[in-house]
Amino acid sequence: MRWGVFKQSACGLVIGVIAAPTLAQEEDTQLWVYAVGKTELRKNTSLTVDFTQRWREERRGDEQHTARFTVLHEVTQGVRLGGGGGAFETEGGRTELRPHQEIDLKLGRFSARTRLEQRFFDGADRMEVRVRQLVRYTQPFGRDLKLAVDGEYLGIAQPRERGGDRPRDQWRARAILSAKVNERLSLGGGYMAIYTPREGRRDRLNHVPEAYITLAF
Repeated sequence: MRWGVFKQSACGLVIGVIAAPTLAQEEDTQLWVYAVGKTELRKNTSLTVDFTQRWREERRGDEQHTARFTVLHEVTQGVRLGGGGGAFETEGGRTELRPHQEIDLKLGRFSARTRLEQRFFDGADRMEVRVRQLVRYTQPFGRDLKLAVDGEYLGIAQPRERGGDRPRDQWRARAILSAKVNERLSLGGGYMAIYTPREGRRDRLNHVPEAYITLAF
């Protein structure tokens, strides 16, 4: 894909995701806190582990704790392949297991991630399959400060329930400002809007302030 086409597509996706939430009618506010660890397993192979605490209203699924890992190998310059898995535990004992596979592309300050997730829920009819497409632009400010802006589409390829309601796709827009404290530690804060269109009901908009602690080993 040529640089001009990639740049226009990336900008269009981010602008579209940011504009979409203005149509939503039902809103709530959540808080997500991330603890992230990164290390190199060997040359061109990285491991990322992240833990999150998500404070949500009970009607939005209640509080959730997550643990996830991803291993990526750089097959050529700007292209990484890999996968991983995670466990998501919601207040009340509801559990989701989620393996995933992905491909990451990087071109200058633009990057893109395509992820395929298999989601296993307690009591569901079958495995849910979800596709996630993220496009991000990162702007550095000096050596130790950077701003990342991204847009992400999450689409249900196979719903967990047979013959139920139409699966709900989702759009996300996010901005994260992060600062490098030293060679290993970075701190960040951001905001994410999650827009969920719902057929026959009011669309939903979640406001999600985020905090990040990232440690490189």
